[in-house]
Amino acid sequence: MIDKLKDIWNLPLVKNTMTLSFSSAFMIFLPLVATPILSRIYTPEDYGEWGVFSSVLYIVCSFYFLSYENTIVKTNDSEEVPHLLSLCTLIALGIIALIILIFVGGRITGNSFFCDFPSIFLLAISLITSAIYALYNCVANREKQYGILSIASIICGISQVSIRILLGIIPVVAYGLIVGNILAQCIAVIFLTYHLSYIFHQSFLHDVSWTKIKAVAMKNKKFPLYDAPARFIEFAIGNLAVILLSFFWSRDEIGCYSMIVQFILIPIALIGSAMANVFYKELSESITDKTKIALTTTRAAKISFVISLFPILFLTFGGDHLLVIVLGDQWISAGKMALCMVIYSVPLILSEPLLPVFRSLDKQETRFKLNILCFCLSIGSLLISSLLTKDIYVVLIIYSTFYAFVRFLMYHAILKLAQIQISNISSYFIYAITFCYTALAVRIYWDFF
Repeated sequence: MIDKLKDIWNLPLVKNTMTLSFSSAFMIFLPLVATPILSRIYTPEDYGEWGVFSSVLYIVCSFYFLSYENTIVKTNDSEEVPHLLSLCTLIALGIIALIILIFVGGRITGNSFFCDFPSIFLLAISLITSAIYALYNCVANREKQYGILSIASIICGISQVSIRILLGIIPVVAYGLIVGNILAQCIAVIFLTYHLSYIFHQSFLHDVSWTKIKAVAMKNKKFPLYDAPARFIEFAIGNLAVILLSFFWSRDEIGCYSMIVQFILIPIALIGSAMANVFYKELSESITDKTKIALTTTRAAKISFVISLFPILFLTFGGDHLLVIVLGDQWISAGKMALCMVIYSVPLILSEPLLPVFRSLDKQETRFKLNILCFCLSIGSLLISSLLTKDIYVVLIIYSTFYAFVRFLMYHAILKLAQIQISNISSYFIYAITFCYTALAVRIYWDFF
């Protein structure tokens, strides 16, 4: 048994994922410890402002490179990297400038959303620092510098919590949650600049030209055509929900919603994103070996299956009450929202780490079509139900159910592309999922109806 565990640990997917996940675990553990402090320093309204701000930020971040940053990891030709980095930088600068112009124009015309938006200046700074941080992550992933990425994440996590608490106690500037996030990313960028500077030697950008930038752009044209819109829709589904809800409910309720979204996505932040980075790199290195692709995907799917069960079981069996105790009395609505939103957590956690399968096998159009369906059903149901009822819990149940349905379809498509069966993942897969949702349905019916 010990030897078997050692063999599993020594697998590159597991070992590198755990290296990255160590920092993610620390970043999750730190906010969990600090959240009871932050939730008492900052109000649900403060979190509502952060929710709206971060939703716009994450939506823009999903497409500000038009997905070309993923080619930095995928390409096996190191000579293409300088041209790809230059391409990503130019695209990002153009899109960020366009977004800021849109927001300035919205304020000039008196549009309520743009006028009530926390800060355009902070949005511009946040977009720039996020872009630099994202490119460094791609370069470090390509170079398999997982230790440096892990340390950078820890530094970012510690800085964010510390600065947010400090700005909450001593409010020298407005929007402490937003400013804390920006300053933490700046510190992480400085760290990565120092440790990855050896890659950007003097001759690194020497041969970059418009001709070569155009060449790599055309070679990887499927990324902006399918991958970028697919990622945009995925981010929009979750983050546009916050923006739409803000038109129907108060900032306090939006703050509770934003807090719970962070909680629901803890497993993805902890393991999923790290696994996706390592998984994508491994797939890119074995793109012509279908057997190895199936084996690597199966290993990743087994891990995500186990992780996907934790949030739904925790909340179904009383975790929502514990959540309110941790956050404080002013967050009572958050516990009820958690029960509604955990519906989509299972398929989201199952599928998120495996999304690189679409990109690696050049099936971005499949992902794009599924995301269009997900967007129409989930956002459409949220909008219609918000117009028909004043009960936010009913709206969230409907939204989460449609979102979960399409995410299960996406998970099925991934397994089909990788040529693996549910039984390869676990013989108890169907039974476990059925039990979780049955128990959750009983709990929701008991509490809400």
